[in-house]
Amino acid sequence: MGIKNWVSVMTAATLAVSITGCSVRDMAASGMVSFGNKYMSPWFMASNDTDIMCAMGEGMAAMTYPMGPNIDPMIPMVTLASGMCADEKAKQEELRFLRAMHKDDVTTAQDARTMQKRWTALSAERQYFGYQAAVRYFGEPGKECPDFADDNEEMAYLFGMFGALQAVQMDLAVGGVAGVPLDVMPKALEGLKCVNSDKFWGLPDAILAVVDISKSNLDGDEDAVKLGKARLQKAARAGEEEGVRMVHLVEAAMYVTQGDEAAVKEVIRKHVEMIEETPPNPDLNLLDKMTTRGLRLISDKLWTAHTGQRTPFGKFGTFWDDQVISDDSMDIEDLL
Repeated sequence: MGIKNWVSVMTAATLAVSITGCSVRDMAASGMVSFGNKYMSPWFMASNDTDIMCAMGEGMAAMTYPMGPNIDPMIPMVTLASGMCADEKAKQEELRFLRAMHKDDVTTAQDARTMQKRWTALSAERQYFGYQAAVRYFGEPGKECPDFADDNEEMAYLFGMFGALQAVQMDLAVGGVAGVPLDVMPKALEGLKCVNSDKFWGLPDAILAVVDISKSNLDGDEDAVKLGKARLQKAARAGEEEGVRMVHLVEAAMYVTQGDEAAVKEVIRKHVEMIEETPPNPDLNLLDKMTTRGLRLISDKLWTAHTGQRTPFGKFGTFWDDQVISDDSMDIEDLL
């Protein structure tokens, strides 16, 4: 065989292997998405173990990210979970900061604040990665709404847009070190308008309502604020009726930003009362449990800021200044 023919054969063989490799990867990715939608996602969503969601988000990253564009519909759920992991670690460091300040321990407080920023930056990076996957698969938000093949795709898009908003806020909190572009926020807000809010527990409408309320507060337009809050309550009811009360976390986060501690307490009390009266949707148990977990962290921050310790065990939904709590509530059981 001549050199020229040999080169031609080797080139063809290399190309064939390359094409075969790509097609195998793409087939595997498509199969993983299909398997995930049919088996993995329903199992996770029905679970009541929120730590497993965290572990899933971090553990599946190495297995999914290298699989190419066909895996993109799965990535927003993975990054939402892994981003929430990092965010929770950041919030735990914030609690450590507050406890240190309570004891005038400046060195520990500085260390805790440093770790809080590191975890917040990582959370922003993870959430932004999920948004980028959504954009690759569905297209740039704000141009036209995607034609979702099924509810799984619509939920992936929702998680991608929600993650984008989280990413912008977190990156701003650490001075932009994660490099999340600011124009991601308006794009993601436009994208949320493409999602059926009633189908997805009122979450899209709740987020859009919070944005309207924030703008109206800045403008001093009280009538618009009332309209926004009415829209927020309507969105909350949609989720409450479905047993997926994610909007409660959106409400509480808004009031935290506004510095309205009394309103934050009321949202937490409402949530605790509702979960005692009405169990979560069994098929979407995890989302409701994650909401409870997020609200407990907010409660922990309030408790720690005022008392130096997080929400006492079994006291979620109550507060240090409630009259039902005795001043002498600490006993030996609290130390076990």
